[in-house]
Amino acid sequence: MTTTDDPGARFLEALQAPVPEDLAGPDMLPTRLARAAADALPVDGAGLSIHEGAGLRTPVGASDPAAALAERLQFTHGDGPCLRAHDTGERIAFDLEAIARNWPDLHASLVGRTPFSGVLSLPLAPPLGPTVVLDLYVSDPVRLTQVPRGDVETVLLCLTEELVRASDSPAGGPRWWDAPDARRRVAVWQATGMLSVVLGMDVVAALAVLRAHAFATGRVVDDVAADLAAGRLDPADLQY
Repeated sequence: MTTTDDPGARFLEALQAPVPEDLAGPDMLPTRLARAAADALPVDGAGLSIHEGAGLRTPVGASDPAAALAERLQFTHGDGPCLRAHDTGERIAFDLEAIARNWPDLHASLVGRTPFSGVLSLPLAPPLGPTVVLDLYVSDPVRLTQVPRGDVETVLLCLTEELVRASDSPAGGPRWWDAPDARRRVAVWQATGMLSVVLGMDVVAALAVLRAHAFATGRVVDDVAADLAAGRLDPADLQY
């Protein structure tokens, strides 16, 4: 890793570093970008997600398993800093006290299941923001105020440019929005459709049922949906 004071140079060096073969494909670009952002800034994790309205949030990449879990927990609880940043179009920082005040259930999950004590959520620059949001996670909430905002802005612009460039590349193979995490989230939309038919409810209510079951069992929605799709869970068992 370079010792340069230029955050853009740190980001690009991290992005261009050799990666394992399983991270090399175009669909793994968001994961590589999240890793580069976490390396270039004084943070402990990063995650990227796409927001399509009505709470439809799709993760596309995270710097590490802890950040990936934090991203899924926000979706499981149906709200959080990332969704607030998308809805307002503003960059916002939340320490654990602020998260507890706004989303007590999410607070309990983050404390119990991740090492993080704060998150800085930022919509990407146009044309991708606020549809695409970057979450930067820290273990020490004091660091939320110590992350240089100018460095964050530089990294955010670099990250946006990389995604826009990849979006303009010729079609014919997997694209960055077809990341493994995004494909996994497709199972959630399939499960909501299954529940809406079996339980006789609309998809919004079906998603609420999935979330309630995930919360009650200490899991994330993605895992519950995967069990439904695989037949390991009977839809009737989700009725309360």
